[in-house]
Amino acid sequence: MRPLWTLFISYSPIMEPVTQLSFRFGDLPVELALLILKHAAQPSFSQSETYKSKNPYSSTLAICLVSKEVRKMVLPEILHTVLLPQLRNVTAFVDALRMQQAYALQDHQFKFDYTKYVRRMWMGQFRGSVPGVSLDGFGQLQPELDLSPLASVLLAAPSISVDLENLDLLSGCLLHAWNSRVDNREGSPPLYSPKTLMVTGTESMTRQWSSYIKTVHGAAFLASITHVISVTHTITDSSRHLCRICRENGSKNYNRPDWMTRTPLNNLQTFSLPIPHSARPLVECELSGTDMKVELLTFSVAKLLQRTRPNLKNMRIMQQMRSSPSNGLLAVSLPRSSSNCVLCQDWLKAWACGLGS
Repeated sequence: MRPLWTLFISYSPIMEPVTQLSFRFGDLPVELALLILKHAAQPSFSQSETYKSKNPYSSTLAICLVSKEVRKMVLPEILHTVLLPQLRNVTAFVDALRMQQAYALQDHQFKFDYTKYVRRMWMGQFRGSVPGVSLDGFGQLQPELDLSPLASVLLAAPSISVDLENLDLLSGCLLHAWNSRVDNREGSPPLYSPKTLMVTGTESMTRQWSSYIKTVHGAAFLASITHVISVTHTITDSSRHLCRICRENGSKNYNRPDWMTRTPLNNLQTFSLPIPHSARPLVECELSGTDMKVELLTFSVAKLLQRTRPNLKNMRIMQQMRSSPSNGLLAVSLPRSSSNCVLCQDWLKAWACGLGS
């Protein structure tokens, strides 16, 4: 393999090159060389190209081929944020987890515990079944099915994003963890680690969601969530987006998402919704995404509850949020103000760049 060279050029006060110093990259101190490689291994999530045209992990994967030691150092950079937007990505990731299981049994030099390093995971909207992972309903596992590789990694990540159409896979992992628990006594380690949940997809899946939250493992998982980001959309939103009239100006009410009103989020502390900056919030909130086309407004559950006491208007709003999915009004955008469409945003890239961290 050809050596990696670095070239430095010194300049005189009149900007004329006077000397040229060149040396091998391998001549650098090991600590400095590893630091440079670690920096170069950062996935290019903020790239201008789409992820379909350029894999943001491509440079990182190439650096893994340098040596076993470099691979061990770089892998945490790859695994910190795992993006599984399509079925083929899920299949490849599950295959990698199963390979690591085999490496662990053999005490192979390439064994690596993914569970320790995956901090954020995105599962997009995909249809079909993962080879070897087929579920019946919401988490009814086949006797011979082993979801342990995916379940252990997914449920150890502090922050995850799921699509409403992929509840089977999430529920299967939750059920596997529930059935595999050693005990559920006070003081035992938490069964589910995720604290931040981002939900995407169409709210027309409310029947499936209602069935899911009634399961014991689904309710236990939701009870562990403290922050929710909802970027769901309605059938009307989809129709306007397909007809390319989603950006037409006009007044719009921003309500609490339908799926949230049906969900036992008993320990929820905050929730964030994509609401344009031109909208007028009606309840307590704070800005959390000023450089996005659609800003995220973060609502504090505690502050909302506090504001219901002195203010009769806010009391009615909170009552609507709790009892009526269609009238949980949070903000209003006026006519002639800028309109933003949730479906026009690249939420995958926003998540990769830190949304939900």
